[in-house]
Amino acid sequence: MSNTNDNGCLPVIAFILYAVVIIGSGVLSWNLTTPESFIGAIGFMILWGILSYIGHFILIGIIALLSEK
Repeated sequence: MSNTNDNGCLPVIAFILYAVVIIGSGVLSWNLTTPESFIGAIGFMILWGILSYIGHFILIGIIALLSEK
């Protein structure tokens, strides 16, 4: 019985990049909006969600390409 791990450390790298996308999109959206009011904070959270979604979409595509090897 052979128990081989064909994926290597790809799930660990994917988890780390997932966190980097969340933090990076938060920093980017904060720098773009610099909220000073309640409405600004709402705009910040909306922009953070949009940038995070786009970043995760790109990350999923990259991981899918790497996992096909």
